[in-house]
Amino acid sequence: MRSRVLSALLLSLLLPLNANAACITGHGTGFVLQGDEATSREHGLTWKRCAVGMQWDAEMQKCSGEARGLGLNEALEYASKAGEGWRVPTGPELETLLARTCEGPKIDTVAFPGIAASDFGEGATFWTSTEAMPGMFYFFDFTNGFADMHSQGFHLSVLLVKDRTR
Repeated sequence: MRSRVLSALLLSLLLPLNANAACITGHGTGFVLQGDEATSREHGLTWKRCAVGMQWDAEMQKCSGEARGLGLNEALEYASKAGEGWRVPTGPELETLLARTCEGPKIDTVAFPGIAASDFGEGATFWTSTEAMPGMFYFFDFTNGFADMHSQGFHLSVLLVKDRTR
């Protein structure tokens, strides 16, 4: 036991002091923030800042209400009714929101302040429209920063996206 503790201590001394330098914190600087929308400076996609079911509170500068868990078909239908080009993002699009944070949500919480409200006990999981295999679609977990797949009927959160309007 003592040798393991000493080994761990020596290993920690060998690591550079800036080992956490790769970690970032969300400041919203990667996005043009305008009300309930966040447009990525790098990718040109415009995102709703709140999960489906929540509303943007302009006075408080945060999302209010409760995130809704939707099956993928429900999410696609909801997006089609949202108008103005809103849709469920593809896997590569949603992946652009993953952030290398050391602690907390793996997304810019200034740009997307209500993400934690989508954690129904198994992580803040969000649908993509990308099929992983027949009948299974990718989703991303912004609590832990991983991707997985699920059947269309499972209820997850949704962030809507659209191409930047010119």
